Amino acid sequence: MRKELCALWLASGATLFVPALAHAEDEPKPYPECTKAPNESETAAAKGAYQAGNASFDEADYPRAITYWEDAYRRDCTANLLLKNLARAYELYGQKRQAVVALETFLVREPNSGDREQIQRRIEVLKKQIAAEKPTPTPPAGTGAQPPPPTGTQPPPPPPVTNEPAHDDAHPGKRPIAPLIVAGSGGVIFLVGLVMYGSASKDVNHYESICPNRSCPRTVPPPAPDPEQQKNIDAAESARKRLVTGGVVTGLGAATAAGGLIWYFLSPRSGATTTATLAHPRVDPAVTPGFAGVSLSGAF
Repeated sequence: MRKELCALWLASGATLFVPALAHAEDEPKPYPECTKAPNESETAAAKGAYQAGNASFDEADYPRAITYWEDAYRRDCTANLLLKNLARAYELYGQKRQAVVALETFLVREPNSGDREQIQRRIEVLKKQIAAEKPTPTPPAGTGAQPPPPTGTQPPPPPPVTNEPAHDDAHPGKRPIAPLIVAGSGGVIFLVGLVMYGSASKDVNHYESICPNRSCPRTVPPPAPDPEQQKNIDAAESARKRLVTGGVVTGLGAATAAGGLIWYFLSPRSGATTTATLAHPRVDPAVTPGFAGVSLSGAF
């Protein structure tokens, strides 16, 4: 529901702003200082606005793309790559002075950028174009003089729009360690159950050889009690109970280890969106009395 409200808000905001952008070049405005890192909800909203801006840019709807990308950068001012995208959109929409502001802000906030020299040359070309496009004074009527055409070399094409996420880390992040702890605990339980099962199985085979068909021979004629026979019967019964217990413990350990591994490999990495979808299901541990494993959830 929140996603739908967010999408409606963005769409209505874009509709309100587009008429304001679709006119002659406006006075450029500086970008406010970036004084705080975004929280998780702001980062998610910025990524949504970024993707919407990409779609609008691909459709050549530059005012709408500008609206979405400005909104994304307002929410996450650490995603400085958006400034390059905004500069390209502003330039194509005829707002070259704002494009210069975006590129200069990018150089200030990313002083070690690998394409710094290329961006500086692009700023110089844009400034020359802005100077050449300044209106020429109209000659007095009747003189027949015509303003000279603007001169200058054809500027090189600007670099393509950066199609990188608004705020992705250089590394994909790490998965949580809790699933590995669960899997390791399951492995230990499995080994303990296996040892218990093997020892009990050996004892059961031993007493079955002594007491075929579960009938232990008597060493003392009736009616006198036979302590040795009762001892064998009790020991055989104990071995059989340990055999069952070992099997249950072994199965529980195997299920826990498998559940932990499944949980680990299906868990999102740190920094990734955790919304459950059919393509990326969400996996959580499920532990209740008598059951241990994982639960799988997803949504359209």
